[in-house]
Amino acid sequence: MLLRSICSDLYKMKRTPIPWLHVFVPLIGALAFLWYYSVTGNDNSLGKLTGFMEVLCMVFPLLIGLLCGLTAAQEEQAGSYQVILSEARSRAVAYMSKLLLLLVLSGLSVTFAVAIFSTGIHAVPPQLYVHIVMAAWGGNVFLYILHLFVGFRFGRSASIGLGVFGTLISALMMTGLGDGIWHWIPWAWSARLCGDIVFRLQNPSETAWAATDMQYGITVCLIVTLLSLAASLLWFQRWEGSKSNE
Repeated sequence: MLLRSICSDLYKMKRTPIPWLHVFVPLIGALAFLWYYSVTGNDNSLGKLTGFMEVLCMVFPLLIGLLCGLTAAQEEQAGSYQVILSEARSRAVAYMSKLLLLLVLSGLSVTFAVAIFSTGIHAVPPQLYVHIVMAAWGGNVFLYILHLFVGFRFGRSASIGLGVFGTLISALMMTGLGDGIWHWIPWAWSARLCGDIVFRLQNPSETAWAATDMQYGITVCLIVTLLSLAASLLWFQRWEGSKSNE
């Protein structure tokens, strides 16, 4: 039933900008960075990768806000959410279908961006790209849950507004302000985890510290994500499709 629901959502999503945003945003971003680095002549491969991932992870909160807002708006326009709430055999299946589809597209988008960027960067271990993709994607799962809730309950504008706020917070957390507190800031998870992965490779003597920092962040991220998923499923089961202007 879940697979049929995902296929149905994918068919409906084809008529929206959502799939194309997952393609063109990473494509344009990766090509822009490759062009910039070719002009500047920077030979530090790990430094290039760090810079690219920092910007990519900072942009993702805004992109997630837009994507989840569009997803919620699509259901609102189809009858103030009554279609998804009344026609689906299980509300949990209907909710998970949309969330999983967005997460799969997100994973493909991150992989696509890193794959394109890697074509112009040399002397970087292949396994590093795998770890980077996993960190960038996994650190954003909570944001998809949060924004899907905000989009359904408060509307597309609220989801996009929260995305703008998240991007600003993500940028701040990449500075010294985030040291020691980023583990509790969801908008910092993906960028900081990617940074720690590269830092371990650049500074072998600091591997133990970086591993501890990452473990702390991953533990908090995992617990908060699982709790938010359970809470969002319970909420969606009881939700009656309140309009965003209520």
